[in-house]
Amino acid sequence: MDDKVVWSLIRRNAEDLANLQISVIEQCLAEIAAAAKVVIDSLRFGGKVLFFGNGGSAADAQHLAGELVGRFILNREPLPAIALTTNTSNLTSIGNDYGYDQVFERQVRALGRKGDVAIAISTSGRSSNVNNAVRAAKALGLSTIALTGGTGGDLRNLADINIIVPADKTPRSQECHIAIGHSICELVDLAVAENYLRPNLSEMRDPSSNQIVSIDQLSELGTRLHSLQRTVVWTNGCFDMLHPGHLSSLQTAKALGDVLVVGVNSDESVRGLKGSDRPIFSERDRIAMLAALECVDYVVGFDEPTPVHCIELLRPSISCKGVEYAPPDGKPVPEALVVEALGGRMAYLPLVSGFSTTALIERIAKQ
Repeated sequence: MDDKVVWSLIRRNAEDLANLQISVIEQCLAEIAAAAKVVIDSLRFGGKVLFFGNGGSAADAQHLAGELVGRFILNREPLPAIALTTNTSNLTSIGNDYGYDQVFERQVRALGRKGDVAIAISTSGRSSNVNNAVRAAKALGLSTIALTGGTGGDLRNLADINIIVPADKTPRSQECHIAIGHSICELVDLAVAENYLRPNLSEMRDPSSNQIVSIDQLSELGTRLHSLQRTVVWTNGCFDMLHPGHLSSLQTAKALGDVLVVGVNSDESVRGLKGSDRPIFSERDRIAMLAALECVDYVVGFDEPTPVHCIELLRPSISCKGVEYAPPDGKPVPEALVVEALGGRMAYLPLVSGFSTTALIERIAKQ
């Protein structure tokens, strides 16, 4: 082959790629930045990144997952990322038993959790197995990012963030995809260098405890947790004498979602509800004991007799009460209408026989 032909082809491809990358920056800069932020926020709060694609895009998925699990530029702790293209037993068994269209979907359903990120790579945007996986990810509450080319195909209408390389040639799209992925990885490294990946909500919390928030901070906490697509569970009570019944209820409540926020009646509120001889322990002590429990993520004290105002601020997905409040014959639940109006639901937790705070206090007083 003539040297001039060889050199001309190499130069033309390099120039085409350089011009295309300039177009990508002009057209996709906001989307790339948004994708990096989604990935960083997910990793910051314990999420993981799932990559998948076919052919060359499968290689890109494996490449980018390796940059996070291993290292990119910064020598840092490994970060959780999985390429769904590398487990041949998964790919062949799912392809054989369910069809190739489901090879990524079933893995997403098995491994994906709310707060994770799914990054779908497809130069055409028309790969049914990739698109099915994105649909499954969205149904599970994952954030979804698409790296595509050309018109973006059907994928452009499925993902939350679409980064569409304006190229008709598959190789040029793939070259840009890896450059985009590298930019995201470098921004992740930058976040690590700035200690941003370590969850630091101290500005929202009482400095005496990593888990205690004030009423004024509750709305911001709810907004942040919802932006991360966490299922927020709320429960509340006086918790005047913490006992195994409380622990069982709190553990059951936490199992319903991702984050458990517990409201505690203030001393004045408890006196209004229980009488002048209560509480036994101060609000400060009751909050500190609850904050020490592994199943409790956040604790907030409130002055009102009911938690309606707290629920309006936090907007939990689930609010828990004891089974004695369950309809149709249970005690009134003033906050139920508020919870449901905000799109949440009530859950009624079973009681542990033999554990009642009032009965325990009376038994101790008789001794």
